[in-house]
Amino acid sequence: MNNLILDALEQTAARLPEKIAFADEQTEVSFSALVRRAQSVAAALIPLVPPRSVVGFYMDKGVETVVGFMGAVYAGCAYAQLNLRHPAPRVRAMLETLDTPIVVTDRAHLAQLEGIEPPARILLIEELEETPPDAPALAAVRAQMIDADPLYVNFTSGSTGTPKGIVISHRAILDFTDWLTDFCGYTEHEVFGNQSPFYFDTSCKDLYQTLKLGATCVILEKKFFALPLFLLQALDQHGVTAVNWATSA
Repeated sequence: MNNLILDALEQTAARLPEKIAFADEQTEVSFSALVRRAQSVAAALIPLVPPRSVVGFYMDKGVETVVGFMGAVYAGCAYAQLNLRHPAPRVRAMLETLDTPIVVTDRAHLAQLEGIEPPARILLIEELEETPPDAPALAAVRAQMIDADPLYVNFTSGSTGTPKGIVISHRAILDFTDWLTDFCGYTEHEVFGNQSPFYFDTSCKDLYQTLKLGATCVILEKKFFALPLFLLQALDQHGVTAVNWATSA
């Protein structure tokens, strides 16, 4: 029985290599390309981060962010998405809670992150992806991974004043994904329309059903949810068949 999300991703990539896994308004990535690009990110991270640590991500949701998440996982780590709209003290406090040695961003948000003065080394996703994959290093990390390892950390809203990090394991998200797929009757033919930001737990339904089933996930921009007519047009344009949206949306 496979209990790592990487097993599910690689099985899907072997079965549907050229199928589009994730798409945003600028770009898209197939399952095979997602594996390849994530392994490049991992090759850059492995010498810099100990296994089972958490890699922070300070980027808008999109295809590159998913590549980064999976790269962190291939490196034997968990990931945590940070909210770009949070004030600097809150972001720093989250990074201190994570005790992360690395925070990944893109060139579009580098200056904003530097202004926060994070207690971690800043790396650019564009540069991480330029690293050649390192098969022996990847295999060594993979051999040590178990399904109880942390996969990602989501922070609560912080209604008590201090956001708390909730750690989710590989086994937990795969068990939940299997249940949700059975309950909703989703198949590999779905096109999920992602609404939730990646720091919100609802987004994990879109991410992991896509990876496990071999479906497609279209990452919808926030602007569409303020303009219902354009939202409907976007859903139609992308052929969206299923949504896992927050009740307010």
